[in-house]
Amino acid sequence: MGHIERRQKEKEQMRKAIMETALNIGISEGWNAVTIRKIAEKIDYTPPIVYEYFKNKQDLFNELAMSGHRELHKAYKLAMETEPDPEKIILQLSANHWDFAFEHNALYKLMVNYNTPMTNDEIIKDVEQIQDLFFKLTKERESAKELMFNWFCLVQGYIFNTIQTAIPLHLLKNSPKNLLIEAVERLINSI
Repeated sequence: MGHIERRQKEKEQMRKAIMETALNIGISEGWNAVTIRKIAEKIDYTPPIVYEYFKNKQDLFNELAMSGHRELHKAYKLAMETEPDPEKIILQLSANHWDFAFEHNALYKLMVNYNTPMTNDEIIKDVEQIQDLFFKLTKERESAKELMFNWFCLVQGYIFNTIQTAIPLHLLKNSPKNLLIEAVERLINSI
């Protein structure tokens, strides 16, 4: 490995260390506790070094959010590649979204709460593919867009309410995830 390749690898490792440190702080202390100074202290560097990789905290948050979207995209892609039935894919995407939100709770909150952009080529492609699933069910482009939006609000609403509210879940006959899947099934059956 030459000097240029080694230097590039070191830069990538530093960028990854900064992101992992920020994520760990976000998980343990909350996103408001993440500061460039705190990250620098934890990785034994000075804040100007961190600023070489990220222009500010929002830039770092945006990159972390995009890493979460990429992870969720992998689950979406797998579901779309392995299942031909659009109804089953939509149900699987709903379950994947739920699982991601609860397995990566802090990252998910960052993705949806901190003004992180939700528009890039990967996300737009996912949205278009999901719209196409609903189009296969409705055969109407505008209806497909509205149904996709309804689906997204339904998934986000169940996740948000389960995370944020103090609903005594033990009083429910079914788990919130199963209730979400049943609600998505009702949405699909209404088409």
